[in-house]
Amino acid sequence: GSVFLEGAVTACVKALIALAVSHAVHCPYCIDAYTDDCLKKGVDEEQMMEAVHVTAAIKGGASLVHGVQMMNKVNDKLM
Repeated sequence: GSVFLEGAVTACVKALIALAVSHAVHCPYCIDAYTDDCLKKGVDEEQMMEAVHVTAAIKGGASLVHGVQMMNKVNDKLM
């Protein structure tokens, strides 16, 4: 639990990171827990949604990269 204490990164930012990671790993229990944690730490809805948008951008980018991998495999098979 000490990883979430105030340090070089604020507790609010750590809560937002945890919320974003929760969405990235698709953990509904974590999403609920870190949503509560964010609210308790004074994080507002707009900040939480921006964290989710960052998650979506990163996950979407990874999907596009995997699409390139797929096309490379298709090209290998069809050549």
